[in-house]
This record gives sequence, C-alpha cells and structure tokens, in this order.
Amino acid sequence: MTCPKCGATIKASMSKCAKCGLPLTYQDKVSNEEKLPLKSLLLRALAVLAAVVVTLIIIQLIEEPLRIRRQNKRITEQYVKQTVEAVTLENGMRGHALTFFGEDGDCVYIEELGESYMFVGGIARVEFPDYIWFEDDPTTIDNALITFSPVYVASTGKKTRIPVFSIKVDVPEAPVTITEPKQDRVTVITAQTGLNMNVVYGSQVIINGEDVSGKVDRSGNLSLTLNIEPIGDNNISIIVRTANHKEARRDIVFYREVMDINLEVASTVQYISRLNYMTISGKTEPGATVTVDTDYERGSLQLDQSTGKFSFRARFSAYGKNLVSFRASMEGRRDSAISFYVDYLPAKAEYTRNAWKMDYAQLRLYYEQWNGRVFLCIGKVVDSYTESGTTYAIMNVGNDADVKLVALENQSNVGRLLPGEEYALYADVAGRLFYDSNYIPYLIARYSRD
Repeated sequence: MTCPKCGATIKASMSKCAKCGLPLTYQDKVSNEEKLPLKSLLLRALAVLAAVVVTLIIIQLIEEPLRIRRQNKRITEQYVKQTVEAVTLENGMRGHALTFFGEDGDCVYIEELGESYMFVGGIARVEFPDYIWFEDDPTTIDNALITFSPVYVASTGKKTRIPVFSIKVDVPEAPVTITEPKQDRVTVITAQTGLNMNVVYGSQVIINGEDVSGKVDRSGNLSLTLNIEPIGDNNISIIVRTANHKEARRDIVFYREVMDINLEVASTVQYISRLNYMTISGKTEPGATVTVDTDYERGSLQLDQSTGKFSFRARFSAYGKNLVSFRASMEGRRDSAISFYVDYLPAKAEYTRNAWKMDYAQLRLYYEQWNGRVFLCIGKVVDSYTESGTTYAIMNVGNDADVKLVALENQSNVGRLLPGEEYALYADVAGRLFYDSNYIPYLIARYSRD
C-alpha cells in the first residue's frame, strides 16, 4: 500500500510514513458495512421489504382495474348477443321473448322487469306480454320504444352491466279467438246457429251493438245462439275491448239463402252418422208441402200442416258423404230447397266385417262395379303427393318383384302415411287415379287393422 500524502511505499506494520512522517491508521479490508451493528442491518432489510410490498401494492392497484375492465369487456362481448322475437304466449296474448347467452348457474337481471333469470343450458329466456308497457286505454299511441338495461350476475355475485338496447313494441290488439264458426263466411240452412269465442275475462264484448260481457265465463269463454234470417247475408259485428289493449273487431257473415217460402233444418240434426239412416226434421210455413229429392225411407215423411213441422228418415247408400235434399212448395210461390251432406261411417266392427282380401287384378277391372267395397290393404307406402288439397299415399300391395300400386286417401286415425313405412288399412273403393303414366285403383282408408 502507499502513503496517501507522498506516495511512498509503506508496510502494514508501520505507524507512520518513513519518508514524510505522516501518521498512519491501519484498517483491514473488512468493509465498514460488515462491521455495522446487527440492528442497523435489520432496519435496512425491513426498509427494502417495505419498498417491495409497496411496489407490489401499487402494481396490484393498477392491474386490478385493468383486469376488471378486461373481464367486463369479455363478458360484454360474449353475452351481449341477445336475440329478440315477437311471440304468442300460451294464453293467446301477443308478447316478446328476449334470449340471453351465458354460463349455467349465472343469471341476468332485467331492471325494467324487476326479475332475474337463470341460465340453463347456456340460455336465459325472458317472455313478457306486450300490454304491460301501456296505459289502461292506449288509444292515442300506436307503439312505444322500450329500453332494457340488463345486468349479468355471475354465480360469485359479480355484476356486469350489459349495454342497453331498445325494441319497438306495438300496442297489442285485444285478444279474441273465434272457435265457432271456423271461417269468416259460413253458409247455414238453419234458423239458428252457434257463435263461440274466447276473450280475456273482464273484457267488454259487443255483438251487433248489444253488450254481452255478462255472458262471458271466468275462463273467458262466450257461447251464443244467433237467429239467422233467410235474407242472404246476415252480418255479425264483434267488438272486444280489453284494458291495456287497442280495440279488436271481427266481422262474420252467416249466409242463408233468400227463400220465398221459409224452410229450415232443426238445429238438432247432425251431419255425421254411424247408422245408414238418420231422421231429418225441420220446419216450413203452414200450408206448404215438403218433397224429399234424395233417398229416404218411404212412408217416413210426416208433415204437420198447421205448424209446418216435418220429419223423414234419410237413407245412406255409400260410405262417406251422402247428399240429403228436400224442398217446400206452395201454389203461386217459388219453391225453397235445402241440400246438405251427411258423413256416414259405421263402427269399425261393422265396417270391417265384410272386408275382402286384396284381389288386385279384378279390382283394376271392376273398380266401378265395386265402388264402396271394403278391402284390406297391406303394404309399404312408396310415394305420396297432394292435389287440390287432398293428399294421396301410393301403396304397394304386392312385393318388390310384383309391384301392385293403389292410391289411398287416408281418413283413418293413423295420421299421415309416411313413405317407406308399412301399414294395414281397411279402405273402400272410390274409383281410380292417374299415377306415373298409369291408372291405379283409388280407395279411401277409414280404419287401421291394429
């Protein structure tokens, strides 16, 4: 080592410099830090540790909001794809359905509805009737823009607001379902007919200006008997008013032929028969005569000249539709006539009792003479088609090597006859149809063998 003053070489054992006499204090090479007291070392260590902790806390404070924002963005992007559709609810009311997508166990809260909806199978479906957004009598508006503010609630309790969205909701019409008649225009041959409908209980119902609300039962059903005059069109106007809905109006026309002589069928007469005969009753004007123009039991016609009431026993010679026709006559006045069909189908035991085994060769030849004859048709349906609203199933009553095709109009309880499926059906001959460049026998299936 050297003297700090003159630079002369000195030894560790010297107390002063031999050249300049500078007093020397010897220090070994152990650093002062290593000779510091233990307490000072601990304090320094604690200070370093505190600095590290503070740094970690600062990082966490910065990172946590970023993580939350990233998580919220992921949830928002993943589950914001809700769908909206207009629906008809089970009670017949118009409404909307909102579908959200999320994780099972989580839920979505709709502030405007005040309800939470759980995700099941990754889907939460929300349905509501449209009328809840409108006043009691919404006559001054046609629609409203409804804004929804959904909140995604995780199973952990974490809440994430999904972006708001809006849908346009029209003011719904008062619910009304006409169950009878089925069409808006109906031809009738009776002086009275039924009108059946369903509305919301508590609704006001007005028919041709008459308030009949008191006749609506607690299920919302209304059944009325209307008088139908022989004047042609009988117009029936129906108005229904329901709270939170706009007024609904339905118009039905019951057509009854204009008659010079009043003639009507009793409302008790049915249009379906299990028997090959039926008693037909009605009423005409006193003094008129009644003539039956279709098949009936001779001697069964009875007419009370003082009241105009009459009856006779009609006979049915074919399965299915049978025409019944009769007229009233008076001297100096134009005849009045009524015609309608009765659907005759005996019970299965009677219908199948005399069924024939399929004789395809003879059936193709004698389809006209055998009209109405019952055959048991067993085979596979190979095709089907619809023409003029009627569906025909093409059945092979033979086999793959010997194809024998028949056309079946299915009126049995089997339902739709599916190509590729095998069936055993009792059917009566109705003629023939042109199929695949050939005429084939045509039958109407009434019952299945099973």
